[in-house]
Amino acid sequence: MTFPNLAGIIKKDDVYKKGNGSYSASYVAWARIAQLLHEHAPGVDFHLEPTSDGQIVHKAPDGTGYVLCYFTSADDKQTSRFPFPCMDHRNNPIPFDKISARVLTDTHRRGLCAAAAFHFSLGSELWAKQELEDAGAATEVEQPKPQLKKDAVKAKPATVQSAIKSQAAKAGAQAIAKATTLDAIAQLGERLTARHESGDITDEEHKELLQMLLDKEDNMK
Repeated sequence: MTFPNLAGIIKKDDVYKKGNGSYSASYVAWARIAQLLHEHAPGVDFHLEPTSDGQIVHKAPDGTGYVLCYFTSADDKQTSRFPFPCMDHRNNPIPFDKISARVLTDTHRRGLCAAAAFHFSLGSELWAKQELEDAGAATEVEQPKPQLKKDAVKAKPATVQSAIKSQAAKAGAQAIAKATTLDAIAQLGERLTARHESGDITDEEHKELLQMLLDKEDNMK
């Protein structure tokens, strides 16, 4: 089996903005990356290579930790190892003895996304800061904004119509509102993705719920 080139399959609707100011970045949910791998690279599995004594986290020379990511195919082919650091929410490396279960699970998901970009070019547009192709749409030309007079009356912002209609999506929104921990947010993300894959919630509902999760997570940090 030849590992696929998945450049260009992420679309603008998959991308969210996370963080503010100097910490703002374009972001695709790890669950979406996993879903795209299942769709376009069936049989490919993600792994973390353990140390010689069976530990998942490797110790770096500076006393921080990292993992070694790789993929296997259905016919037992393997990619090269891709190192990925254990980091906090500001992308600072974490001391080895401070790495918690939550940090490890976050590193696993972040490592999946980074390794998929490295080996398959999945999401490489984000890393390279290239403009994403808008599915089926022509290039949009930004129109100049009209100059408003100082005494002009400010227009009221347009009401954004929510895509959440189904009972499953409404239940998800309520669960997000009630979530009080980052662990609960992570579990909700997995449950929402499972509901999306089973057809209980639509693509539009899933995207709106993921954005709600990101906003909730940012407010907790």
